[in-house]
Amino acid sequence: MNLSSLSRLFVGAALGISVLSIAAGLSPSLAQTAVPAADEKGADLEWLKRYAGSVILEFKQAEFDEVDFVAGSLKLQDGMDEYNNALRVPEQTLTLQGRLTRFVYLLPEGRSPLEVVEGYRAELGTEPLFACKEEQCGGAKGNAVDSGGNQQGLINYIYKRGDIPEKLYSPAWCVLTARNTGQRYALLKTGSGAPEAHVSVFAAAVSQDSGDCRAFNGRTIAIVTVLEGKQREQNMETVTAEKIGGDISATGRIALYGVLFDTDQSTIRPESEPQLAEIATFLNANAGVEYLVVGHTDNQGAIDYNLDLSKRRAASVIEALAARYGVDASRLTWAGVGMASPVAANTDEAGRALNRRVEIVAR
Repeated sequence: MNLSSLSRLFVGAALGISVLSIAAGLSPSLAQTAVPAADEKGADLEWLKRYAGSVILEFKQAEFDEVDFVAGSLKLQDGMDEYNNALRVPEQTLTLQGRLTRFVYLLPEGRSPLEVVEGYRAELGTEPLFACKEEQCGGAKGNAVDSGGNQQGLINYIYKRGDIPEKLYSPAWCVLTARNTGQRYALLKTGSGAPEAHVSVFAAAVSQDSGDCRAFNGRTIAIVTVLEGKQREQNMETVTAEKIGGDISATGRIALYGVLFDTDQSTIRPESEPQLAEIATFLNANAGVEYLVVGHTDNQGAIDYNLDLSKRRAASVIEALAARYGVDASRLTWAGVGMASPVAANTDEAGRALNRRVEIVAR
């Protein structure tokens, strides 16, 4: 079947353990979960068709959010996450902000993960920015979203454990907490005639041949994440040197959100330069005074990993201030506290964004 045929099929509208399944402590005496004949929730975007015959099991939409699209294979990283998985970090991510829509689709019987991914590619009419299959994706293949005691896999970056539906044995819960086979992935960008957007498609076949969710065994699911471009509301302006000085005089510290880093990296993004310049102006105006530069993270990932990341980010700030703005680095001491000092709950992206910050602290 060629790509043109696949496009016509679109219609409008390792040994990981399933931790949540164990934690639920439920016996297999519950009635078998039935495969739904119609959408459980949600609706398609006007400009993006679904694969023919598929139904929506889970749906999420936010007018403004941030997505870290996987744009490279997962590579080995020292350490473990909080679920005892060996860390596997994408060698490249594409972090974008805008209008988020995410679908979990159940495909008709007999449709393969490859057919689904290639169908979306044909429908959008563009070549993938990144694509992979099975072990080429890196990390564990076949993980459930809530796998523990193994190593991180691609699905663990595509769908966060905290987003698993709370309703146990719902169709969405069944497919997300089951292992899978034949994983395929593509990161796509829309072409002409569609709104500017990025679309990631993760497809795999459910592997669940026993228990209450066995009706889904062998059925292909597709996790389709869409991020439409939208100008961000300016809620966090660059903090001036004058305000930095005022806050430190009043409270001994200031939290800064204008210093941004690549995801899971200590590399400072170019859009951070205005804030770095203001920090340097403040520091150079207060020659001889010593300060701490402290890195903070959210709670995504292992404690040790975040602690190390926060230290590296703080050190990168000092290095940039010295190299590009002539600040005397001997006056500055880096420190990192990881996730240990939140200023908001880490239960949603808004709170996590507030916890990811750099602080200047008086010594």
